[in-house]
Amino acid sequence: MTSSLRDRRRRRTRSALLSAGRTLLAARDIGGISVDEIVAAADVAKGSFYNHFPDKDGFARAIGAAVRREVERAVAAANQQVTDPAHALARGLCVFVRYAIEQPDSAQVLWRLNPGATMADAPINRALREDVARGIRTRRFSDIDVETGVLLVIGAVVVAMRHVLEERVTTPARRIAERMSAAMLRACGLTSAAAGDVAANACMLVFAPGMADDEVSARRARLGRSGNG
Repeated sequence: MTSSLRDRRRRRTRSALLSAGRTLLAARDIGGISVDEIVAAADVAKGSFYNHFPDKDGFARAIGAAVRREVERAVAAANQQVTDPAHALARGLCVFVRYAIEQPDSAQVLWRLNPGATMADAPINRALREDVARGIRTRRFSDIDVETGVLLVIGAVVVAMRHVLEERVTTPARRIAERMSAAMLRACGLTSAAAGDVAANACMLVFAPGMADDEVSARRARLGRSGNG
């Protein structure tokens, strides 16, 4: 067997394990999942697991890091050349909501595998912390400190993500994202009019024309029926 073939097989095995892990971790903590379950879901030999990961905790960390990178790249792409922190925060929230709709298992994993994510100085919050600090420094935001601002944004994002995956919700996801973004910005000190304008702009840019309200609602409903709520 050539080295290139071995490398391809190794990548496929690792990808299968990570994919199976996302699905399993969307429903349970890593402590409630056995290696046997993981390799069975991935359809690989048990020994393959230890060729790629030292233990279950290392496996979970790899999945959590991969999900974080996905969302961070999506937020960074949405905020290219954006200098206004209010627009950056609103677009970030909309990206998280869209991610929850498109990748429900990964969204569940995101908050399950990121302990300490509400700490303002956590590495995962570096970009958010910088946006909040810049907003305060430029007086775009008022009557908040950095820690409070970070907590406001994290709270709005988590609640919005969880809410759009509830089975009984009938409000389209993009409307939830727009309203939550506006409320978040008002809490940061923007006027109602300014917050509404920024939130509407963020939703228009993040939610593509192909994701009209009725389509987003239908997608969320399908996710609810499949048990991802």
